[in-house]
Amino acid sequence: MTRPPHLEFLAALAKARVDYLLIGVMGINHYAEGPSQVYHTEDLDVLLSPSQAALRRACAALTSCGYELRSNGESLGPMDAFLACRILERRAVVNGFHSHGIGVDLVLEAAPFTFAQWKKRRRAFRVDRLRVYCADLQMLLKAKQTAARPKDKAFLALYKAARKPSR
Repeated sequence: MTRPPHLEFLAALAKARVDYLLIGVMGINHYAEGPSQVYHTEDLDVLLSPSQAALRRACAALTSCGYELRSNGESLGPMDAFLACRILERRAVVNGFHSHGIGVDLVLEAAPFTFAQWKKRRRAFRVDRLRVYCADLQMLLKAKQTAARPKDKAFLALYKAARKPSR
């Protein structure tokens, strides 16, 4: 079996002691009971503790794994204290781009919950020998419902239909 490309980044986060949770579809996929319940996604959404230290360490982990950093469509240089402070103030998303195609979005807030609320109900999964922290499934689904973007509505409809008991 091929090792998913994002695991190198998650291992780098663990090594850097970054407080994080997987959210979005990749987080939901960790709750799948079989291959038919896994959904395709082109990115990994990572909710960080909203601190300068966590952001700087997460960005360093991304670049150490070969990702190019961007925010609001602009390339970022090294994540120094000044830049981290500005990103935190604006709660901007930092995007990581890699040639393998799996992007990473570093997120500093995820409605309708605070990081502390998300973390309180987190769940750890083992992937290979790595402990991966994911947000609670019901909270993830509630966040998709709250966002109410067309892609979230479409995902929730698919998710619900896939879990209907067969007759």
